[in-house]
Amino acid sequence: MKSKLLTLLFLSIASLSFAQYSDYGKYPNPYGESGFGIGVGYNLNAVVGKEMRPVELSLRYRIYNQHMLQLYVPLFQQTNSFKSDDATSDLINTSLETKKQLFGIGFDYDYALYSYSSLDFVVGARFEYALSKDRSNLSNKFVMTDANTGTDRTDIEDSFREKSTTNFVVTPNAGFRLRLNKVYVDAKFLLSMLSMRGDLEKQTETLRNAVSNDVTNTKYTIESISNKFKLKPAVLISMGVFF
Repeated sequence: MKSKLLTLLFLSIASLSFAQYSDYGKYPNPYGESGFGIGVGYNLNAVVGKEMRPVELSLRYRIYNQHMLQLYVPLFQQTNSFKSDDATSDLINTSLETKKQLFGIGFDYDYALYSYSSLDFVVGARFEYALSKDRSNLSNKFVMTDANTGTDRTDIEDSFREKSTTNFVVTPNAGFRLRLNKVYVDAKFLLSMLSMRGDLEKQTETLRNAVSNDVTNTKYTIESISNKFKLKPAVLISMGVFF
């Protein structure tokens, strides 16, 4: 009798196990799927450099709906120019050209700490290495009256400034993720810790009497930049599509 009961118990367990594995793959995983995707993001605040808010292009890998890994590239380039003509004053011409550039690479990881329907509360951290350049070229042209001859002469002053930095950024973050099937939309608050190294190059050249090229005075300086730690808050909006 005891052997029959053990045999029935064994057959019951075996049949349940077979039924479980025979249905494997028919129903979606309750934790979501894993897979690769691509994404794009935009920083609403400047962390590296002044007024540099880069666009981020990313390759993403999700592990179910709980873990997200991203390899991203921040990119920024902006060129502006300004020129004014004023014939009623001594300052008859001013021109300004600026160029800002940023390029880097970073790694981002976050974890869905709490989920409600298709909305996740995520926490994570990111690590970024970025190179930035900020250049400006200012030119002022004056009409001056020579005290000795009483004639007018044109003086020109050119100022060049370039700031080049290497930046390391460590950023804990928290925010929300909305899952719309294969499309993910993120809004994250970043608390960035910035370490910066670089150089600030300045040059000013003054040309007295541009017609005859009488006197040229040039001043050149270079300063080393070292900022071991700076805390900057920021907001990042991004969207990813998974395959």
